[in-house]
Amino acid sequence: MIKLFKKNFVFLLYFFFISINAQPISASNFNSDLREIRAEINRDNLEEAIKKLKKVKILNENHQEKIDLLFGDIYLKINQINKAEEFYQKNLFTSNEEIESLTFIGLAEVRLAQGKLDGAIKYAEQSIKINPNKVRSKIILAIAKTRLGENEEGFKILNELYLNRKDAEVALAISGYFSSFDETKKAIDILEEFIKRDPNNIKVLNQLASLHLFDGNKDKAIEYKLIVYKYYEFNRNRKKQKQAKAWILSVNPKYFDKPVRVRKNEKKEQEQYEEEEISNYDESKVTPNYEEFAFAPSGHGSGFIVGNGKYVITNHHVINGAKKIAIRNGTGKVTDAVVAAVSVDYDLAILELAKAYPKSFSIDAKDFVRPKAGDDVISIGYPSIGITFEQPTITQGIISKVFDDEMGIFLTTAAINSGNSGGPLFTLDGKLVGVSFAALDKKKWLDEMGQIPTDMGYAIKSNLIKKVFQHEESIPIKSAKFNKASLYEKMLPSIALVVVLLDEK
Repeated sequence: MIKLFKKNFVFLLYFFFISINAQPISASNFNSDLREIRAEINRDNLEEAIKKLKKVKILNENHQEKIDLLFGDIYLKINQINKAEEFYQKNLFTSNEEIESLTFIGLAEVRLAQGKLDGAIKYAEQSIKINPNKVRSKIILAIAKTRLGENEEGFKILNELYLNRKDAEVALAISGYFSSFDETKKAIDILEEFIKRDPNNIKVLNQLASLHLFDGNKDKAIEYKLIVYKYYEFNRNRKKQKQAKAWILSVNPKYFDKPVRVRKNEKKEQEQYEEEEISNYDESKVTPNYEEFAFAPSGHGSGFIVGNGKYVITNHHVINGAKKIAIRNGTGKVTDAVVAAVSVDYDLAILELAKAYPKSFSIDAKDFVRPKAGDDVISIGYPSIGITFEQPTITQGIISKVFDDEMGIFLTTAAINSGNSGGPLFTLDGKLVGVSFAALDKKKWLDEMGQIPTDMGYAIKSNLIKKVFQHEESIPIKSAKFNKASLYEKMLPSIALVVVLLDEK
């Protein structure tokens, strides 16, 4: 009996020892699996990431919550926003503060992509309240406020981050802020300073390529884009590699005719960068992979969708001299475009789209109204290639002066930067009153008016759109008023980013 007891005791002791050691081994395997999945997400191998996620052995609730977060990130990246929200929502009642903080960040990203800026701000602030050290939530908060027109608050958040830490996400965010408001040189200087410390950061190099191209420095732009191209080649990301090559060829069609030199130690540097990206996954901002343009834009402006989704209206000067034109709307869908008609006198152009947008995205001609002095207005557009290049931003003001029909313009206190050219101006009841433009002939204005107004935006009356696009003029009707956040959300699918490849011949 004693021998049997001893034998059973030894067996139980052995079983207990195995049991208490099995969990750490499984946990280690789980963390290793997650690391591999994060690597696939960083490489944009999203189908592979999903396959691996489905095979992961889930041992507890905490594991399931981490898996749901990664599913949310994947669906956000492929621009399936509602699906991403479903997975983030699953973790709303978690007891784990880290998971809760990341859940609120994911929901903030979702609201940002949906154009629900008030919601993005709310969730970002909830994440910050739980964990004030999360950089990602503060960047989302700053972007949402900037897009809402609260520029000073957005800059304050980013500047405070930048003064305290100089990592890539922060450098990109504050550089993006400056480039959004025509301070390209400042934006470049911040990123050039960063790559002195981290010369292989692909996100930074990619943004620098775009900034240098817009600044007219093609050689520098291609130099940086080539490193990006080689990185995607190294990671076997064929889609991104193809896009980077097309970008380079649109700037220099003969670039790949000569052998491309590869720097020594390039492979080792790329491996180190990839390791850092995986380790910093939770601090990296996850954004939808909006559809890419087939060429490197050398100029851009704003516009809006009309004609049952078949056309976009913008300024003539935005597309003048372009050999290629492409459009991306506020939800990230890209299509090519050709010029259908122009009015040089009124600086208007209508572009016919290769692929029509849904009719629901179109701003109906019945919603075109005449501007009236004193009305509150909102300008929506893409000031530049910074943090507003994925989605538009808004500025708010009033109509300060309306000139006669022959001049066809009015003044507004809503700030209008060069990239806003061609974008719409709305009243707070959602009616289109005008088209922004920033190509004012100051000499002509001085000759005709005797003075040049300062600190004013200039817009073309919406009723003059009939010069290039026939429509019936509407009779103003009463309708519900929007606040700027709800108007932004309503109009987001209708706003267009117009990019061009200029013919330099």
